[in-house]
Amino acid sequence: MGTAFRRGRDGGYTCTLHEAEADLLRSLVGQLLELLADGEPSARNADPLEDVLDLASPEPPVDPVLRRLFPDAYAEDTAAADFRRYTERGLRDGKRHNALAVLTGLDSAEPDDGRDERRTVRVPAQDAEAWMRALTDLRLALGTRLEVEQDAEPEWLEDSDDPRRYVYGVYEWLGWLQDSRVRAVLR
Repeated sequence: MGTAFRRGRDGGYTCTLHEAEADLLRSLVGQLLELLADGEPSARNADPLEDVLDLASPEPPVDPVLRRLFPDAYAEDTAAADFRRYTERGLRDGKRHNALAVLTGLDSAEPDDGRDERRTVRVPAQDAEAWMRALTDLRLALGTRLEVEQDAEPEWLEDSDDPRRYVYGVYEWLGWLQDSRVRAVLR
């Protein structure tokens, strides 16, 4: 298993990941980018001006993960649709930017003291928040797919043959990685 994040003298952060962990994180970020890029096909706006302004669909996404990543700003209010139309594209762009910062960090990781199976990832100070946001988005996505509830362990976790246990382990690992990043800020 990798090592926790540590704050560097330059204000950035480092962590060491096993090659398999780096590959897993790279894969998860790639899947998140695909989901954010493709999302759901939105109907073309009837008004050509709305197309020029590149407004998002006022309808909430059907995919539960996208609904979790882009929740309604106002519960049970007609303003939610308008708010979504004007903000979702920018939010998607921000989430893509965060995910790309993680990929950039992973792609520039260096071997750890000559051990080929481990990589030291350097996160510059300007990318530190992007990493936190991307890790949060990944956990939200996995937690939504697994139907994880706050303060409740899934009942299928007791079944050693259930394949969701592996994915839950990845969810927990992302939580550990995120927690180590937060603790590095506090030190």
